[in-house]
Amino acid sequence: MQQEKPHHTMSHSAQAPQTPLEQMMGQIRDLPLWVKQVIYSELRNELDNSLARSTMDAFTGSDALQLLIPKVTPIGKKELEQPSGQVSAGALKLVYWALVQKNIVNICIMNQWTLEDCATALLECIDKQCVTAPTSGILVATIHYLGNRIRLGEYLVKIGRLSVEELDQALRTQRYIEEALDERTGIGNVLINLGYISKEDAEGILFLKEESKKTFQQVVEERRQKGAPQQQSIPNPATGVAATSPATRQATPGAGGNQAQPVKDSSWRSPQNR
Repeated sequence: MQQEKPHHTMSHSAQAPQTPLEQMMGQIRDLPLWVKQVIYSELRNELDNSLARSTMDAFTGSDALQLLIPKVTPIGKKELEQPSGQVSAGALKLVYWALVQKNIVNICIMNQWTLEDCATALLECIDKQCVTAPTSGILVATIHYLGNRIRLGEYLVKIGRLSVEELDQALRTQRYIEEALDERTGIGNVLINLGYISKEDAEGILFLKEESKKTFQQVVEERRQKGAPQQQSIPNPATGVAATSPATRQATPGAGGNQAQPVKDSSWRSPQNR
């Protein structure tokens, strides 16, 4: 099928729209330090008490897929200008947003993708030389794992958590359990029982894999559907008269209550053409 030729709606110098996450992060950065301390404490407690703790311990800037800004190649730029039909629309979207310096987490949000979707598109872009592969071996392995190119055992080997010999032994043990005992068991459980990895490490990696199947918008919508807080009456200390809580007051036009409009993905075409 012939691919639609790009139309040009953003110049090379035009500023890319902010995603909801970028807007939220900007608001947080503007908060007083004492408020940031509360936010940090709340998030730290939540992460420390969740399966995400071990994945957060391994989260560093150079190896974090979410923070990666893919480097677009001349081939990728040419595909945006003159599509060959060999690159999918999703991969072209990723190339476009990378070209305007969006990182992976914001590319996901702009396209309403899961992290798994984005990893899949990124792998296609790397395969077709539209973007360069990251230099970090851990980062490349994470892209392959979340993009369903490799499984848990191979991923652990590639990130240095497991040796090839240990994986071979685990696979032999898994086959024995399935054939001799007629029981199906995941490789993660086998690795834990053999003492090759900790339960926390296995659960953390599998938790990230499961979470990568959710979109930013999906989580926000699920939160919204749980119900907005009921309108509360807060007594005014000076007058004793109850007033509506500002946090629950409905926004009304003309009263300073206009709500921010969501960012619309109006164009993902080449910013170099107009």
